[in-house]
Amino acid sequence: MTSVAGDGDRGSRGRGPLSLIAEAEFRKLWSVGVLQGAMRWLEMLAIGVWTYALTESPVLVALMTVLRQAPMALFGSVTGALAERLDRKAILVACQAVMALTTTVLALLVATGGIEIWHVGLGAFVNGFCWSTDLPVRRTILGESVGVDRLGPAMSMDSASNNATRMIGPLAGGALYAAVGLGGAYAVAAVFYGVSALVAASIRFTPTPREPRPLALIAEIREGLAFLRRSRALLGHLGVTVIVNLFGFPYAAMAPVVGRETFAVDPVRIGLLLTVEGVGAFAGAVAIAFLATPRRFRLIYISGSVLFMVSVLAFSVTTSYGLALVVLTAGGVGIAGFASMQSAIMFSESPPAIRSRLMGVLSVCIGAGPLGVLHVGWLADRIGGSLALTVIGVEGLVALAALVVAVPELRGRVPVSAAAASGRPGHGG
Repeated sequence: MTSVAGDGDRGSRGRGPLSLIAEAEFRKLWSVGVLQGAMRWLEMLAIGVWTYALTESPVLVALMTVLRQAPMALFGSVTGALAERLDRKAILVACQAVMALTTTVLALLVATGGIEIWHVGLGAFVNGFCWSTDLPVRRTILGESVGVDRLGPAMSMDSASNNATRMIGPLAGGALYAAVGLGGAYAVAAVFYGVSALVAASIRFTPTPREPRPLALIAEIREGLAFLRRSRALLGHLGVTVIVNLFGFPYAAMAPVVGRETFAVDPVRIGLLLTVEGVGAFAGAVAIAFLATPRRFRLIYISGSVLFMVSVLAFSVTTSYGLALVVLTAGGVGIAGFASMQSAIMFSESPPAIRSRLMGVLSVCIGAGPLGVLHVGWLADRIGGSLALTVIGVEGLVALAALVVAVPELRGRVPVSAAAASGRPGHGG
């Protein structure tokens, strides 16, 4: 499906971020991202604090994060292929509704005293599956509706809002957990997921003509992978995604551990550690929305990745809570460059006919995060949270340097595919 605003209208529309905000359908898609993103971080922080308070086990804290993120790796390619066959709007609405139902059930279990740790883990996995559809469904709709000429600003703004949720979600999660416990956090999440489902249902789309699909689902996935094998640039791009998700983002799973071990702070100030990262990411993404052009996509992507990994390393060695806030704010700026260009590069270099499939592969690469979380959790159990973060910070920087040297295309400009430049929508639903 594609947005009501047809491709023919794109030439008459402004190209800046402000022109996007003026469009109702963009605002709706953007709002769904904001709501589900904020609740994702709220859940993860509250679950992490609750699990550590209950078990005092960094490994179990890490496992909860793994369960939330694992579906990206397990189902990303499948959801990408399905998104080209099914109604994307229906998938979007259904996923928001399922997350609302899951958190409602968990809130009721807490209220009745029947909650157990496996309930929390199962809920994290179910909601993680719904989150795994975001790239091949919501972000693909978003990109196709604005066109390649406005892709940089659109993805940067979406990244800005996603990163803003890193400000709101963890702080709200910490505050709610301190005030009303895990049940209150789940109840709030249920309400906002419900609102997100209603907003998604109100998005207006007109279906695009579908071409016959002679290939089976698995064959379509293989077709997308065959295209990737012919593109060193995209393979390198996916390699950066794997590295940052394997050695960078897992630091967040250790925030409750480092907050207790190193800084001896309460849940609210643990949440603040992740919140300031969101502040930096939001500010960085807003700036990128005005500066990003295809020729700068890779420069922003690589520079942001390096800055984030350096910040993880710096965070691991500081013993000052105030300095940690400054370091993580800088890390957020790096995340903005990485996250906003991650989708933009994949979208701009993908033929529309297989775009959702390739976005699904990107989801799989993002799904490397759970392995990184298990890695850092295992290290933290043996050498402590801070030293574990030092190890993954060094590993990530070494891996990034090796990849950039091995794949010189990562240092070049992004060539927009002819199909993408034409603004033609994909053949998917």
